[in-house]
Amino acid sequence: MKNKIITGITAFVFCLITFASQATEIDRTFSDYDIIPVANQDLSATADKAWVLSYDHNETPIIITLHQNKRSKNYVVRSEHFEVSYVCCKNGFGASRVKAKYSEIPEELVTSVLNEKELDRQRILTPNQVTNDQALGLIASYLPDLINPSYQHLLN
Repeated sequence: MKNKIITGITAFVFCLITFASQATEIDRTFSDYDIIPVANQDLSATADKAWVLSYDHNETPIIITLHQNKRSKNYVVRSEHFEVSYVCCKNGFGASRVKAKYSEIPEELVTSVLNEKELDRQRILTPNQVTNDQALGLIASYLPDLINPSYQHLLN
């Protein structure tokens, strides 16, 4: 009889914990995204290529512009409220702050939206060189982690 009571209590507690964790969890995944190339006539004078990234079709678009030089490819990811750079160079591919010459968003706003710890973790996503398609896939996959939880709504 004691075993049945203990088993019943254990099952009840387990169910309670499961329901509580599901109730507090945000049911938003960013694994479904679209990346659409932008026509050359729409590019800024300094960008070599550009794409529009969207996780939800009703959102403010996220623009990715590619700026190439001999040593690196710099993918600047920008929305109305933040900007971040993903750089592909001889050391690999990873995230960093946007260089001053490409920056358009006030630093205070970027600092409040971006998660600094995650930015440090994403400094090197891969030590290998990546193609444009691979870079865009990595950006779309890792970008949501860079946004502070209180600003995740900016992506959807």
